[in-house]
Amino acid sequence: MIVKLKVDSKMYADYIAYLFPPGTDGALKVSSEHMMGKLLIAHCREAPRPMFESDDDLVVTLRLPQCESTQNLRNKFLYYNAGDMLQLNKALHAAFELDFVGYYRRGQALQFAKKDIVEGFVTSRKLISTDCVDALYKRVYRRQQREAAALVKKLIRKAYYLEESIDTSGLPK
Repeated sequence: MIVKLKVDSKMYADYIAYLFPPGTDGALKVSSEHMMGKLLIAHCREAPRPMFESDDDLVVTLRLPQCESTQNLRNKFLYYNAGDMLQLNKALHAAFELDFVGYYRRGQALQFAKKDIVEGFVTSRKLISTDCVDALYKRVYRRQQREAAALVKKLIRKAYYLEESIDTSGLPK
């Protein structure tokens, strides 16, 4: 059971290939044990005839597993509509972000340098078809900026609360 999915960027195409390694025919073997695999199976639709497919380099070919959830899809033309592709791409982005943040936090806990953590993630996930190291560095930088701004805001609120709570009316000036 073959279906094609258009992903947003080459980095996500590499990431989905990491999640579902390709088989001998080059199609990515989707596993129903992985949360992303369950979503890919759940959003699959059947058509009465083959759907028009572009052979863009951002289109990945998926081979769905033979399981209880896919038994009704055998010998059918499968596709994802535009809404399904949008939802699946959002889910893929979320899975990537969770994986990257978790990997980065574990690397930070072991006191590795930011450069080593990002390069380790890129190498371990085989994100080699594009130069995504800079993009991941920027994500880390932006996240650190947001965390610093949130900390400053929290400290300012705490200082304001303390200033308002302490009664200084009877103290000499």
